[in-house]
Amino acid sequence: MPLFELPNKINRQADADIARKVKKPAVRTVQKSKGLIDSINAIKQNVEKNLGKYKDDYEIITDTDRLNSYLKECFDNGIIAIDTETTGLDPIEDKIVGLCIYTPGQRAAYVPINHVSYITGDRVNNQLTEEQVGNYCNTWLVSGIKIIMFNAKFDTRVMRNQLNVYINCDWDCYLAARLMNENEPSTSLKALHQKYVLNDAEDEFSYEAIFHGLTFDKMPIDPGYLYAAHDAIITYELYEFQKQYLYYDETEDRTARNGMNGVAWVFNNIEMPCVNVVCDMEDTGVSFDKQYANELSVKYNNLLNLKLQGVYDEIDKYSDDIKTWRKTAKNAVKLEDPINISSSTQVAILLYDILHIENIDGRGTGEPVLKKINIPLTNAILEYREVKKLLTTYIDKLPNVVHSDGKIHCNFNQYGADTGRMSSSDPNLQNIPSHNKEIRKMFVASPGYVLLSSDYSQQEPKCLAALCKMSGDSQLYDTFMAGKDLYSDIASVSFEKPYEQCKEFNPDGTTNAEGKERRRQAKSILLGSLYGRGIASIAEQLACSLEEAQAIKDRVFKGYPAIKQFEDDSLDMAYEFGYVTTVCGRKRRLPDLQLPEYEFKWKDGVAHSEDILDFDEELSDEVPDDTVNYYLKKLRKAWGGQKRKIFEEANAEGIWIVDNGGKIADATRQCVNSRIQGSAADLTKLAMIELNSDEELKRLGFRLLIPVHDEVIAECPEENVVEVKQLLAKVMSHAAEEILKMPIKCDVAVTKAWYGEELVV
Repeated sequence: MPLFELPNKINRQADADIARKVKKPAVRTVQKSKGLIDSINAIKQNVEKNLGKYKDDYEIITDTDRLNSYLKECFDNGIIAIDTETTGLDPIEDKIVGLCIYTPGQRAAYVPINHVSYITGDRVNNQLTEEQVGNYCNTWLVSGIKIIMFNAKFDTRVMRNQLNVYINCDWDCYLAARLMNENEPSTSLKALHQKYVLNDAEDEFSYEAIFHGLTFDKMPIDPGYLYAAHDAIITYELYEFQKQYLYYDETEDRTARNGMNGVAWVFNNIEMPCVNVVCDMEDTGVSFDKQYANELSVKYNNLLNLKLQGVYDEIDKYSDDIKTWRKTAKNAVKLEDPINISSSTQVAILLYDILHIENIDGRGTGEPVLKKINIPLTNAILEYREVKKLLTTYIDKLPNVVHSDGKIHCNFNQYGADTGRMSSSDPNLQNIPSHNKEIRKMFVASPGYVLLSSDYSQQEPKCLAALCKMSGDSQLYDTFMAGKDLYSDIASVSFEKPYEQCKEFNPDGTTNAEGKERRRQAKSILLGSLYGRGIASIAEQLACSLEEAQAIKDRVFKGYPAIKQFEDDSLDMAYEFGYVTTVCGRKRRLPDLQLPEYEFKWKDGVAHSEDILDFDEELSDEVPDDTVNYYLKKLRKAWGGQKRKIFEEANAEGIWIVDNGGKIADATRQCVNSRIQGSAADLTKLAMIELNSDEELKRLGFRLLIPVHDEVIAECPEENVVEVKQLLAKVMSHAAEEILKMPIKCDVAVTKAWYGEELVV
């Protein structure tokens, strides 16, 4: 695929259409506060009120002949919308309650499977079994029929684990919605259907609004089928709306029609193929060493006690000051004895009232503030907090989420960040600290397997080079194609030193101290620009003054003008179109960049009349230009606290002034980072798709486990590691090179435990 074309102005109309117009399964717990029978009766009334009008449009399927004929109709039609009802949110441990299906020309249908009596808990009659439903689904749904879902990963895994049905979803309305507008205020199925299909003409309803926390298995089949079947049909209707934007055909030029070709390519070639990859990773899970975790727990609980004692040893140095304060302070009761260092209030009293440290960030006690204070006491508190966090967040918590198979099955959020980057939760395996290698070692290879970690070398700078080349500047691209180290070359040009004097190592392999430092500075400036860091952050990283950091940045930008030009081009794109794009055409919409610096509004919606008796006077809803200009002139000269006085003056005149400076600054910082991070996310997902579908890797027992941004963690049988290691690097590199059109290396390490000792293979 060629690099995605730069946006054109027609794209703005498509985005505007979508903006005017992306089911997370609800947490379902039985409500104890009401009598169960009363709750059921209330639910029946709610269902009848909201969904009774659909009784003739929906049906319940309770015999195999009808299920077979319905699924045959779906097959003949070539398309089906599917939803599942379950007892909870764990596709492995929880049970499927029913299957919801719809195809055009048929009534939306509900297939009950595991409803139970809300009185006895026994399975009710007149239902199909999991085996029956699974057999018929396997007959019809795995034969090329187009499958539509919402939050496809969940329903796909439910059908795998509960029905033994392995399907490929062709269209996930949730992912489509995220791509069409990642800033969508609500991404629930019903909210999206109401907004885009019903055009806000009717009020939709949530699960909780109708069922009041009752798990769906306890819901009587009639009227519960109305709610369930409704989900299938509205999923299909939402798909009908979305496909006009995201349908993609390589042979058609649809750019001029809706301006969404790049987004459609990402949806069809990245996001949808990635669904099964994520399903496989979640079902596979990661093996966990509980014995090692117990050893860490003992070690770190002992360490926590030592750190706590260290804090109190520091506090004891101020015992006289504390006693004096307790005698005179009116709020002395707020300070316990001993002082509770987990209380921000008590730590603040100690620092600001007793030690008389100058007020920082409103009597702040967070990590940045304590680091800034930088005295033995605050350093001891930070050390204690670090150990406590490791214990409560990882060491003592993770063993509690291990499944019966000895593995952790987390949730991977395929579109976790608005840039398209994946995230993880329950637990967050992408946030296991890397600076503490002991924590990651709790995650191990399955018995008989080894772990492989493979990461892209300089993935984000190469994304930058590709994006710059798209804009017509090949400076960075040419550097990579010449086989040079980018950071060293930037340092060479910026500091006007020979390239060899800016490399980390000398030709004989010894460390080149001066070259290493120049390279480090160039790298900090480049990555700081890519991540949207300000000069203060860069100065902190370089451990130098603001003036020195700015001078280094100026030299880098002068020597490599492509970097500064990319920043400017990205800002221009966001200003003109309201979004920026990745190398594959994914959009990150930043509408705040198009906001005016200040907005002026009448407090009551219209101007105040000078003559309260003149009822015929037509009042304007806009603040006059001369008034706006008056305040703008004053605001642009104001500094410090002067703005507040100007706001108060306008307020007295009945005018609200909205300061959009903060929003604009945030959006500005996101411009470059969104393009780079989003492009990197595209490459990693494409690599995961190729790795997961490679037939030779499958034959060798390769299994993806965890993606961590530019890195993937996988496992394979120990006897196949030599072949797998080579093939992993080759396939992963190829996936990115197809997009970047330049070489990119992958480094593969083999271990028994994550961050464990590397094995020689």
